[in-house]
Amino acid sequence: MKKLLVFGCLIFIFNCFALAAPVPKKIISGIPSVTEILFALGAGGQVIGVTTNCNYPPPAKNKIKVGDFFLNVEKIVALKPDLVVLLEEAQKTDVQRLKSFGLNVFTINPHSLDELAQSYIILGEKVGRRWQGEQLAAQLRRQAGRYKPRAFSLDFVLRRPRLLIVVGYRPLIVVGGGSFIDDIIKAAGAENIAGEARMAYPEYSFEKLLQIDPDFIVLPNNIGVNNDPRWQLLSAVKKNRILMIDPDILSRPGPRVVLAIEKIARFIREN
Repeated sequence: MKKLLVFGCLIFIFNCFALAAPVPKKIISGIPSVTEILFALGAGGQVIGVTTNCNYPPPAKNKIKVGDFFLNVEKIVALKPDLVVLLEEAQKTDVQRLKSFGLNVFTINPHSLDELAQSYIILGEKVGRRWQGEQLAAQLRRQAGRYKPRAFSLDFVLRRPRLLIVVGYRPLIVVGGGSFIDDIIKAAGAENIAGEARMAYPEYSFEKLLQIDPDFIVLPNNIGVNNDPRWQLLSAVKKNRILMIDPDILSRPGPRVVLAIEKIARFIREN
């Protein structure tokens, strides 16, 4: 009986190993945020192709380029990757095209910081880096909860700083409640004044901006508003409460969002 039990266990273990998907050795990333996640997972050596927009970390620049905002499907097919990783919502067309060529396509689609943490774990497991994915997820969750006011704290009772993040100018485009960046604002201990908008990036009128008059404004450092005299009417401008930030760490759902949380939270507390 014992021999049969041991034999049965061995068969079970063997089948588990046999059914386990092989770790991909040739990975292509189709978008910068995915590239950053793969390298943070320690899978940079498995990555053979990225886009021209994948500028971080520095070693990613040395990989074969498979397109920019538009992927070169023919080149990707020719590279014969074991796995292609894309951002589902932003790259629906590419997902279908690549699958039609029989390629193994895997997607992530985070809309919040919690979903981003889950993506680390899922993608980590997919590329043979489950433990690293769990560590990345834990780091993000720690940072996301570090500055949030607690229900029993004085900060929770007092009004939180009202903040607006601008992502486009002429027309004025801001971060709404439907974006994962809204979670970055909350994690930094602030209130998103455009959070009532369910769109990710709604258009905002300057008249409405003047009416709401946020305490703080965050601007990507590639957007210039200095030539518009209307900005001088805003309290945040008068009090020098404008934070210029690298758009890559803010807009890419990847490991560097923890830097965005830290920068915004520190700026609020120092001003």
